Amino acid sequence: MTSENIIVIALGEDTDLFIVTGTTDAHSADDAVRTYVEQMTGETIETLQGADELVEFSISYRTDWAWTPGPNAEDPMEEATLVRGERGDGLPRFAAYMVQA
Repeated sequence: MTSENIIVIALGEDTDLFIVTGTTDAHSADDAVRTYVEQMTGETIETLQGADELVEFSISYRTDWAWTPGPNAEDPMEEATLVRGERGDGLPRFAAYMVQA
């Protein structure tokens, strides 16, 4: 049995775009986002989106994500930008799922 340390980061304020690290399984990423939304809002993603049926996610896995630090030296993740591919050259890379409702 493997132990996953899954982290969900909401991108933006619309609760429809997320980055998920700590898993290489799309099903786990899907479950993690649904759980995250319910814990943060008290509602299902279907309720928030006004959907009558199960919201299906668009999920893509990439191994070339990187964060470019924001202008605040004391908190570089404040206003940090998520980039991928060549735009992240020279920065530490990580693998993650991009999950979009």
